[in-house]
Amino acid sequence: MKIALQQFIDKFYQIIILVLLAIILILSIFSGTQTWRVQSLKTNYSLLNAQYKTEVAETKALTEQAKAEARTKEKQWSDKLLEAERNHNAKMQEIIIDVNRAKSAINGMSKQIDKATSRMSTASKETIIEYATTNSDILKKCIIEYQYMAEQADKHATDARRLSDGWPE
Repeated sequence: MKIALQQFIDKFYQIIILVLLAIILILSIFSGTQTWRVQSLKTNYSLLNAQYKTEVAETKALTEQAKAEARTKEKQWSDKLLEAERNHNAKMQEIIIDVNRAKSAINGMSKQIDKATSRMSTASKETIIEYATTNSDILKKCIIEYQYMAEQADKHATDARRLSDGWPE
């Protein structure tokens, strides 16, 4: 019985040792798997973090590039607007000079007409007829020019309105 008991205890210890070895083996495999998974996650994290930093840097670079392009465009528009304003002012000066010349010419013509009108009482019939015909021709030409100027002014006003209405707000 002692031998049987001894054999039983030996078998029991063998089984316990085998079970402990199996548990150690399972724990080692589990630990190795977990270590591999942790390393894989660290590697993935490092790659994703590097990719994130690269994308952030690219985004910042693209943003700065877009800002620089916007500043360049704004400068171009500003320069163009300034040049247009200068051209407009120069053209307005030319118009003022032309208007003053026209006023001077009109004043001279008015004086001539007044002088001719004052001489009508002493003029011959043929001179009066010639004067009336000339005045009629001048009046017709003035009417034609007035109509042309009114048409041009209307076209200009329509173009200005179209540009104003079509300009982005």
